[in-house]
Amino acid sequence: MTTTTLLRGGQVADGTGSPLVTADVLISDGRIAGIGEFSASAAEHVIDCTGLVIAPGFIDIHTHSDLTRFAYPEGESRVLQGITTEVIGNCGLSPAPIRGNTADVRAIIGPVDIVAEVDVPWSSVADYFNVLENTPAATNVAPLVGHGTIVMAAHARVGVAPEREQERRGVMIAELEEALGAGAWGLSLGLMYSPGELSSGTELTDLAHTVFQHDALLSMHLRAYDGGGLADAVSEAIAIAASSKVRLQISHFRSIRDDGTALSEAIELVENAEVDVEADAYPYLAGHTTMLQLLPSELRGLSVDHIAQHIADAPATVAAMIESSAGFPPEAITVAKAPKTPLAVGVTLSELLLGSSLESWGALAVELLLRNDLNVDVIVVGTRPEDALRVLRHPLVSVASDGLALSLTHSANLPHPRSIGTFPRSFDELARSGMSIVEIVHKMTAKPAARLGITDRGVLAVGAFADITVFDPLAMADRATYATPLVEPAGVSHVFVNGVRVVSDGRHTHELPGRLLRRRNA
Repeated sequence: MTTTTLLRGGQVADGTGSPLVTADVLISDGRIAGIGEFSASAAEHVIDCTGLVIAPGFIDIHTHSDLTRFAYPEGESRVLQGITTEVIGNCGLSPAPIRGNTADVRAIIGPVDIVAEVDVPWSSVADYFNVLENTPAATNVAPLVGHGTIVMAAHARVGVAPEREQERRGVMIAELEEALGAGAWGLSLGLMYSPGELSSGTELTDLAHTVFQHDALLSMHLRAYDGGGLADAVSEAIAIAASSKVRLQISHFRSIRDDGTALSEAIELVENAEVDVEADAYPYLAGHTTMLQLLPSELRGLSVDHIAQHIADAPATVAAMIESSAGFPPEAITVAKAPKTPLAVGVTLSELLLGSSLESWGALAVELLLRNDLNVDVIVVGTRPEDALRVLRHPLVSVASDGLALSLTHSANLPHPRSIGTFPRSFDELARSGMSIVEIVHKMTAKPAARLGITDRGVLAVGAFADITVFDPLAMADRATYATPLVEPAGVSHVFVNGVRVVSDGRHTHELPGRLLRRRNA
């Protein structure tokens, strides 16, 4: 039975950047049936949108809901801020393929594997997609496949002996081909995570060329974001794109421990690149990652088992390495996940050190890693406010959260507020900086959709899927904090996914109309 809904009297921002117009939007059978002026009798349900903006549903091009989607299918942290489509599998950390090495894969995807009760019964990417397709959820999901997971699959099938490098690379390309054939939208790289960090340029270029051949997207977590390494990391990314001709998306573009000089150089490189390169960013000054990122690159690029052995053999040496390589003071580092030392969660390393008998914060970090089997996450503050806003405003940058689908009662770790507040916070900050409503909506909708290759979402047009977010532009605000990171944002009134209302007057309706989106030319 066809259900019709009329969104009446709102200011329509169609996602393209066209001027606002006062109009009604008619939804019928999951799609947009009309934009214009309609009688109330044209629909079964009429929603008064006077004073509100009617926009395409927000598309989050960088998320990590790969496994939390199964634990929290309602995804309150997503839909309450207006997100209707999530792109998962980022930073090289997808949960498939798994070739008989489940423990190894779960070890490397620790930053996204925060709900231990979620089972992983799949093997291939196709199997994983089938599970996604048969699991009701509130949002649509568009998956990438992770390079790190592909590397682990090749290791499981071929081994790591140097003389088998060519064979192993062939297996990786075959795994990538299979994932793209199953409907993945592209490949993600995580060049600050094991095992991707130690991959050769030749390997990365070969894989990128395969992505190009399928007209898919290459998403890249850079090798470095600090003032000393950002420009070189961007240069490397652009060189890979130039060699392969692939469409490149730089993940969570930002600078840390930088006076703005490195960021200026990196932006100039992107602007002047003779390749198809864009980026995404969030508005926060802190990141959220595994504590292993505090290690020097030559150590963190090893397997988890090898890192653990290094720490166990020489804890004092590794403690000194952390203090010299991390580049952050202990008061800037807050423990976000430590399953076996839960009292440490939400506390900075400097505060923890005061209550311990250890002599250095590096030794404290080592102790936390060892006691938690290296399964420790941290929130680290390192970006200047003016730099975060500069990136977010840039015309080549889409808004993205780097967050996860969570419930408001999630307690397995201390999540980053970006999981629930990125889009309202970004709207508020961009509007205060002078950017127009239509420009901001474009960065959240049509722009990321076009980057990915989605053609029937991200815009309000007759015939497009009815993924719609209705919000009050004067009320958009992030109310979450690092201490209380799962507080509902303000400003989002109604959200529709495939024509079904999942948020009504700011409250979840418990509807689960989301779909797995597969790349069409797969």
